[in-house]
Amino acid sequence: MEMPNQRLDLALAIAILLAVFFPILHVGAAQLPDEAYISGVVGHAQGYSLSCESRSAADWAAYWGVYIDETEFLNTLPRSDDPNLGFVGNPNHTWGATPPNAYGVHAAPVAELLRGYGLEAEAVYGMTWDQARLEVSEGRPLIVWVIGSVWSGTSKSYTTNAGDSVTVANYEHTMILIGYNEDVVHLVDALTGHTVSHSVDNFLESWAVLGNMAVRGGGAERADSEVETYAVQPGDTLRRLAAQWGVTWQAIADWNGLAYPYTIYSGQLLYTGPLAQPVVQPSTTEIYYVQEGEHLMQIAQDLDMDWQYLADINGLQPPYALAVGQALRLSVDDESSDADGAASIELPEFYTAWRVESLVSIAEYYELDWVVLAGMNGISYPYLVQPGQTLRLVP
Repeated sequence: MEMPNQRLDLALAIAILLAVFFPILHVGAAQLPDEAYISGVVGHAQGYSLSCESRSAADWAAYWGVYIDETEFLNTLPRSDDPNLGFVGNPNHTWGATPPNAYGVHAAPVAELLRGYGLEAEAVYGMTWDQARLEVSEGRPLIVWVIGSVWSGTSKSYTTNAGDSVTVANYEHTMILIGYNEDVVHLVDALTGHTVSHSVDNFLESWAVLGNMAVRGGGAERADSEVETYAVQPGDTLRRLAAQWGVTWQAIADWNGLAYPYTIYSGQLLYTGPLAQPVVQPSTTEIYYVQEGEHLMQIAQDLDMDWQYLADINGLQPPYALAVGQALRLSVDDESSDADGAASIELPEFYTAWRVESLVSIAEYYELDWVVLAGMNGISYPYLVQPGQTLRLVP
């Protein structure tokens, strides 16, 4: 029979063990700083209705000095009805649905593709808040899957064609976690490219809907100390800064991974020179977006190209008129078509915009002539498509 003092001795021994080992088990959390913030993560607005993951991946990679085109990343992701294996649906369809409707992609395919660009990227499921804070406190931004603009939400189970059960949620979205303190988190929103702040409680609730999913990792050691930065002032433009620094505005855009429409905002940090880390340019087809006041011969001269070749590969005819925001191909990608030479993008009869979009970008995605598309839908300068507007893509 066990005596009372024996039970007391056992309880005392357990208490001593807990007192000794419990601090060791939690030392990582105890040493986390109360607040941390990562500077230098430059956000951009996603180019398609459902391309938030590709936009976050491109901005995350750019922080490590690896510049990836959002459209190329999006088109390189495998396609599947299972978001854990590939991108689900058409990236230009309406946001908010769940598979088998157009949806997006989860962490594993994004991390795998990022590794293909030479980055150390790992998909994490069930990540704890302490683990997330550790990443940020050590200077590693974290791609996180939330609901909408850090909304609450409800997960649901979806059965794939292969019979696998996958957790999904309406309004799945990605942001980059770059900072925190005891009360708020700071995130780069792929929808707008802006840095936003939300309460820790709201973030944790939204992040938990899809199981605290994230992509963590990074690249080589950052070269920030070797390259000066400039804080954008009110009224600054790329052209104005280029004139002050004695460089081209295209160079500044390249150094900072800026894409059309090349918007910069007050307080944004810009690199004033190229990073020491090599720039990855995996795309075989480069795209140039026409700026205000530019004409074909000027663009060709700036890019050291033959203007007639530039006109030919873009199907331009006299008088070679260009529109602001028009996408020009700078090379020919032989792999962009199938064996019969047909476009690889499925062409629906109609497209409905879910936010304000550029007609030119829609035409570029579906490999259509934007001028024909504008005429077919009665759209004039500045060629913007409004939320809810339906375009006919097939004559």
